[in-house]
Amino acid sequence: MKLKSLKFILIFSIVVNSLFAQDTTVLTFNQFYQLVASHHPIAKQAALLPEMAKSQVIMAKGSFDPVLQVEYDSKLTKGINSYEYVDPEIKIPTLTGIDFKAGVDKSSGASVNPEIGKFDPLTGKTIDVNYSLLYAGFNFPVLRGLLTDQRRNELKQARILVDLNQAEQVKIVNKLFLSASKDYWTWLSAYQKYNYIKEGYLLAQNRLSYIKSRIKEGEEKPIDSVEAFIELKRREVLLAESNLELMNARTLLSAYIWDANNNPVMLTTLTIPAASGSQVVVINSDTLSRLISYAIQLHPEMQKFNYKIGQLQLDKKLAIENLKPQLNVSYYPFQTYTNGTSDEVAGLFSKNYKLGVSFKSSLFLRKERGKLQLTTLKVKETAYAQQIGKRELSNQVIVAYNELENMELMRNLQQTLVDNAALLRSAELQRFEAGESSLFLVNQRERALLDAQSKLAEMIAKYAFAKSNLYFSAGLQTPSLND
Repeated sequence: MKLKSLKFILIFSIVVNSLFAQDTTVLTFNQFYQLVASHHPIAKQAALLPEMAKSQVIMAKGSFDPVLQVEYDSKLTKGINSYEYVDPEIKIPTLTGIDFKAGVDKSSGASVNPEIGKFDPLTGKTIDVNYSLLYAGFNFPVLRGLLTDQRRNELKQARILVDLNQAEQVKIVNKLFLSASKDYWTWLSAYQKYNYIKEGYLLAQNRLSYIKSRIKEGEEKPIDSVEAFIELKRREVLLAESNLELMNARTLLSAYIWDANNNPVMLTTLTIPAASGSQVVVINSDTLSRLISYAIQLHPEMQKFNYKIGQLQLDKKLAIENLKPQLNVSYYPFQTYTNGTSDEVAGLFSKNYKLGVSFKSSLFLRKERGKLQLTTLKVKETAYAQQIGKRELSNQVIVAYNELENMELMRNLQQTLVDNAALLRSAELQRFEAGESSLFLVNQRERALLDAQSKLAEMIAKYAFAKSNLYFSAGLQTPSLND
């Protein structure tokens, strides 16, 4: 009869747990990941980095925008129009360094510039004229600025910044996912431990009732009710502790969950975790080699080094360009009109044109040489830092792999302990039913089983996080290994 009663207790516990778990919502790791990726403020903040870099590109392109400029100047002396100048002009920069310019120089009055007015040799004065000059031409560098200049360098820098910020975005989001992964698996561990302890508590509660009924029937010793009561209270304390641990784990995890309107969402007791994603995966030496290769080539930190070196190379190229003297040539053919009558149409190097040459160079070039030297040293410095980074990333992947292997071993060993502790508990129950053991020993065996199960729950969570950490060390996002 005792064996049947114990079986009834176990069945009753299972039924209670089933009722307790009804109407719950299971939140898998991948579902949790999607919530974090879609709505977490840090993920949204990181997504702004590439957009900010694109804004920098637009700003840099602004240096090549056509510019419309109008100048107006006039003077009236004693009621006489001395001069009136109107000069609308449009300037079009290009990516080749050549700047095109076109405009109208309209002048009128008695005191206009003699260079553009009609000069009267008898009076030695400029005749009052109404003069318009149409001009179009270009300005281009021959030496410094021919290959690159500040404007083109800033545009290229801004384009590299887009890629650099994308790498920074991946780095920030990966770090967020790693932290979220740790808290998710901690929540799973706390949930599993709570269920193990609650099951043991319900078992002890029903066992106490069973012992009391057996004492009334004279089939058990009264002292056994004291033993059953003490064990019940002990498990009640453990249940309270595990419940507090579960509530705290749930609260910490809720910090990662936001809705589409940027409002924080608090998980309730009806939301429970899933063990999917914590399963053992096979990672051999070939997989490890691929992870190391990926890390030293595509890890966000390595990509940032590559982009920074690319930016420094652009600065170095500009510094070399600035060692050259400045020699600029400008040429403006034009067509003139006087008093509204066409005067002459200019051709290439015809009678009417404007040609200019400007030259400028520092005699010692100390500023330019210092800039080149500094930029060259920065390139070397970043290259050395990149080499160190590759070594550190490789070591991080290896360390994470070793931790994963060790956690797999410890998890398997702990599973063996749980299996054997369950066998000992079952054997002790049979001995107790046969009158060859005591309730104290049965409780001892159940304590050992509960401890082993709780530690197994911790090992499973630590193993799942070790998987996330391994892929994070290689620069990958954690969900890629939990599918």
